[in-house]
Amino acid sequence: MNKATLGSFELPCSSAGGAIALLLGAYLHYWVFKVVYRLYFHPLAKFPGPKLAGATYLYEAYYDLYPHKLRYLWQIEKLHQQYGPILRINPAHLHIHDPDFLDGIYSSGNRHKRNRDAWFYRSERDGPLGWSLFQTVEHDVHRLRRAALSPFFSKRNIHALEGLVLGKIDELVARLAAAHRTGEVVPLLHATGGPHHGHHLRLRDVRKLQQADWAGKELEAYSKLSQLGPFGRHFAWLSKMVLVMLPMSMVEKISPAAALIPRNRAFFKGLIQDALKGEGSTGKEKAPHRTIFQDIVQSNLPASEKAPARLSAEANLLQIAGTETTARTLAVLIFYLVYSPGVLDRLRSELKPYTEPGSVIHLADLEALPYFSAVVTEGIRICHVVSSRMPRYAPDEEIKYGEWVIPAGTPVSQSHYLHHTNPQIFPDPHEFKPQRWLDDPDLKIKYFMGFGRGTRICLGINFEVVPLAKNYVSLVYAELFLTVASVMTRFDIELFETIKSRDVDVVRDCIIGLPSPESPGIRVRIVKDKLAAAS
Repeated sequence: MNKATLGSFELPCSSAGGAIALLLGAYLHYWVFKVVYRLYFHPLAKFPGPKLAGATYLYEAYYDLYPHKLRYLWQIEKLHQQYGPILRINPAHLHIHDPDFLDGIYSSGNRHKRNRDAWFYRSERDGPLGWSLFQTVEHDVHRLRRAALSPFFSKRNIHALEGLVLGKIDELVARLAAAHRTGEVVPLLHATGGPHHGHHLRLRDVRKLQQADWAGKELEAYSKLSQLGPFGRHFAWLSKMVLVMLPMSMVEKISPAAALIPRNRAFFKGLIQDALKGEGSTGKEKAPHRTIFQDIVQSNLPASEKAPARLSAEANLLQIAGTETTARTLAVLIFYLVYSPGVLDRLRSELKPYTEPGSVIHLADLEALPYFSAVVTEGIRICHVVSSRMPRYAPDEEIKYGEWVIPAGTPVSQSHYLHHTNPQIFPDPHEFKPQRWLDDPDLKIKYFMGFGRGTRICLGINFEVVPLAKNYVSLVYAELFLTVASVMTRFDIELFETIKSRDVDVVRDCIIGLPSPESPGIRVRIVKDKLAAAS
C-alpha cells in the first residue's frame, strides 16, 4: 500500500479518514493551547472576569448573536456588579465602568494617542468602509482625515448651513400639516429622518420627504445594517465575502440591508465625481453650492486620500451616521415631550417670543435658551442613540487605572448606555428630567457622552469648543434645535398605539441603541395645526 509521510507519522494515502482525524486532532490541540494561554499566560489573564469570557469570544457571541441577540451590554452590567469596576469581557478587551475615568480611555490631544480597535469596528483597509473616518484605526491617520473635514463643520459654516437645514425642516412641517388634514398616522422615526438624508453632504437633494412611506424602507435598512455588526465581528471572513466578493444581485438576495453599503458607495461615487467637476448629477447642470468634497479636494491631504473611491466610502459613512442617529434622537425626544406635558409647556413658554406668527427662528437665539438646551441634552442622553462600548487602545503607553496597569495595545472601553444610566451621576436615570442639567451646570462638561469623547468625538460637533463649552456648537445641535422648535410650537401631537417599554426603551445594543424587535415604531397623530387654526 502506498504511504505518505507527515512528520513522524505514516498515513495510508487511501485513508482520507485518518488524515481528517489527524487534522482535527491538530486543530483541537491548537485550541487547547490557545485557551490555556489566554487563561494563564495572556497579559490580561490577571484581570477579573468570568473565565469563559477570557477563554473564548463565544461567550460574547452567546449574548450578542444566539440564543440572545444584541444583549451583551446588559450581561456586562451584571458582571460589573459581580467583579467590580474593571472587567475582562473577552480574550482581548477590558471594560471599565467608572464615570470618572472617561478621559483615561478617550484621551484628547496628541500627547496620549488612542487608536480604534479594528476588530470591534470591523475596520479593514480594503473593506467597503475601511477608508472612512469612522473606521480609521490609527490616531495620526484619523487626525489627518478629520482635519480635512472639520472646516465644513466649523461654527461659521454651521450657521451658514442654517438656511439649508430650515428649508428641509419646512418640507417636514408641510408634510406634517398634510398628515393633520388627512388624519394620517405618522411613523415618527421615518418622518424625522427625511430632512437629514444627506443634506449635510451638500450633494444632490434626494427629496426623501416626498416619498409616500417617508423613506421608511431605507431607514429600516440602515437599522438592520447596524444589527449585522456583531455578526461581522465574529464572522469577519463571511461578512467580507458577502460585501466584497459577491455580485450585487446576490448580496441583495442574501441581505438587502448589507447591500446598502456597496450600492450607496457606487451611488456616491458618481455624485462625487460630478461634484468635483462642479456639475450637477446630469453632468450639465452646475451645482448650486460648494460641496464638502470640493473642500476636501482643495485641502492638504495627499492625492490617495482624495480619490473618488475613498470619498465615496466617507460619504457612505456620513450618510448613515447623519441620518439614523439624528432621526432616532428626534423621534425619542418628541416622544418624551408629548409624554411629559409639564416639560413641553415650559419649553413652549421659553420658545414663545421666537415662534410668534411672522417671526423667523434663528439658531443663535435657540442656542441661548437654557431650558431648551437642557431639554435637547436630556433627550440625547436618554435616547441612547449611541449605546455601545467604543474601544480605544493606547499604542505607545500603558494605561493605569487604580492598582491595575493595562498593557499598551489593549482595547479598553466604557459603555455609553451604562454610563448614561449610572444612578450615581444621573439620579432616576430612566426618567426624562431636563432640569438635572440646570441644577448642575458642570454635569455636561464632566459626564455627557452623547457624542463620544476625546479626539474621536462626533464629527458633527465643533471640536474646538469641546470639552470646555457647556453648549456645544454643532451641526447635530442645529438640526435638533431647529426641528424641535419648528415642530413642537406649531403642532399638538398625540401618541398612537405607542408603548414606551416596547417602542422607546433601549433593549438591544448594536452601537446604536434599539427598542424591542417587536416594536412597530413610535407613531403619532397631528391633532392640531396651530398655523392653520389661526388663519
